[in-house]
Formats: sequence, structure tokens, C-alpha cells
Amino acid sequence: MQYTLIDEYLNEQLCHYVFGRKRSFPKLWKTKKFQNFNYHVLEGLFLLEKLRYVKSFRKIPKKIAKNIDQINVLRNGLAHAFFPENLKRSKPIYKGKSIFSVESIAQFVEDMSEISDFFWWDRESS
Repeated sequence: MQYTLIDEYLNEQLCHYVFGRKRSFPKLWKTKKFQNFNYHVLEGLFLLEKLRYVKSFRKIPKKIAKNIDQINVLRNGLAHAFFPENLKRSKPIYKGKSIFSVESIAQFVEDMSEISDFFWWDRESS
């Protein structure tokens, strides 16, 4: 769920960059240009590609970008295997610890909170 939330934050940034902030998303969805952008651009890009694109026009703190990258790696490991602990790559490790540990979950929650705060602050200030 958190991975999808990050994806939506990045989608929102890209949409604002391309379409501006004057019209709401429900109004934009009525246009063919916005629909095409969503269907053919946003749905076609992976999370890290979206992050790279957003970084091209907006300053993203290194810590936020690194946390997004690490969450992406963790998500890929968990999403593509019934037993992620048996994977050679993309083990269920977050910042050096098993994601199944209380300490690692706490770190993950803290990092997600920082990511959300970063993107929500931008939303509130515009």
C-alpha cells in the first residue's frame, strides 16, 4: 500500500508539472490529453523512472529519494515471490534488517512518514 502511495505522489507531481495546478484532477480527467497522459505515460513508467523524471524539475532531498529507492527494492522482493526470504536478490531486507523485525518495520514507518510529509507539505503550500 505504501509503495502505491509513493507512486501516486509522483504521479501527482508529474501531472502538475505537465498540466499545471489550475484545474482539478476530476476536471482534467474529462480531457483526452489528460487521459492519454495517464494511460500511456504514467501507467507505462516504473516508480524509479517517475522519481527520476520528478527530480529533473523538482528538488527531492537525497534522503527521500534514497528511501523511495529502498522501498522499491523491498516491494519488488515481496511482490514477486511467495517466499521472499529464499530469493538470491531482493531479499526482504530494509536498511540492513529483515522487514519482518519490529525494528525494521518501525524504520519503514518512520521513513514513509517523512516521504508523506515531504509530498503533503508541497500539496498544502500550493
